[in-house]
Amino acid sequence: MLVVSVLFGLVTVGFVIPCLIDVAVTPAGELRSLTKPAWVLMIVFLSAIGAAAWLMAGRPDRGGRTILPRYLAGSPSFAQQDALRRHPAGRAMDPLIEAAWADPADVLASEVPIGPDDDPEFLDELARRIRQARESDD
Repeated sequence: MLVVSVLFGLVTVGFVIPCLIDVAVTPAGELRSLTKPAWVLMIVFLSAIGAAAWLMAGRPDRGGRTILPRYLAGSPSFAQQDALRRHPAGRAMDPLIEAAWADPADVLASEVPIGPDDDPEFLDELARRIRQARESDD
């Protein structure tokens, strides 16, 4: 009996509740067959069977389109590469993209950062401090 209760709880939480939420957030004009209240009642009373029916017969087909908010509906869309070029993380991945979006004076003035073990000034300063520490210990 405990196993059946646990399985019922898992099916409810993992399958029925997400389908119920999906019905609630789907706009009424996009439903393929029944109305929203009918789908909610079907999922609540028939549980897994109602949720499976929602997935097969009621859920709108969202395969090939992107749903935009109302305020973005008339705006121009950008390709994925354009979005990558505009985002700082995308520009950092490709130095050519960074150079294309940056000011040419900044690109020429900046140098590629090097690690401390490759920086001769840092190594000289480190050697000087080590010598000073040894001399002060003697």
